[in-house]
Amino acid sequence: MNVKRIYLLIGLIMIGLSGCAITDFDHKADFSKYRTFAWGKSEVDVSNPVYESDLITKRIQTAVEEELAKRGVVESSTNPDFIVKYHTYTEEKKRTEGVYPYRYGFYPYGFFPFAFGWRYPYYMGSPAEVREYTEGTLILDMIDHSTGELVWRGSVSGNVEDTARLKKQVEKAVQAIMKKYPVSPGSPLDKGLESDVIS
Repeated sequence: MNVKRIYLLIGLIMIGLSGCAITDFDHKADFSKYRTFAWGKSEVDVSNPVYESDLITKRIQTAVEEELAKRGVVESSTNPDFIVKYHTYTEEKKRTEGVYPYRYGFYPYGFFPFAFGWRYPYYMGSPAEVREYTEGTLILDMIDHSTGELVWRGSVSGNVEDTARLKKQVEKAVQAIMKKYPVSPGSPLDKGLESDVIS
């Protein structure tokens, strides 16, 4: 595998990791009893107003409602079992692209017919290029209504520079987070309640 392909693979892995959901939950909470929810006050902290609109709010809420419905949880304003809040943030970041090593060396003897018997110097490399992009973060919080305590949190971050793809990105972000919710779709309670890394 050549150097360029290795660096491309590393880049793809890093991009993939940026979209991995991170979750944590209260191990003492009985998630099988949470069957109704209501929306709480959410927080939006974005650098560009294009990432703040009623349409985005509706997309997030619709996606969450659909995922919860798959787990037998429905919205109810009358004494809900838990409250759902979401937080969205954007941050301007920079990434370095095209980082290929500068390499100096010599061709072997006889590489060029006219250079037989001596070494011909060569150079291989590509200068690094710094690009700016917008990273968005979505956090979902679920709070026990009776105790007021946070029982589950999920978050995911990724590049949201392409605003034309926001609808799909919102849906995928919610799905990635809810995939790690303790109760699986169609089952009363997931047997494997294992927390991911919390930071």
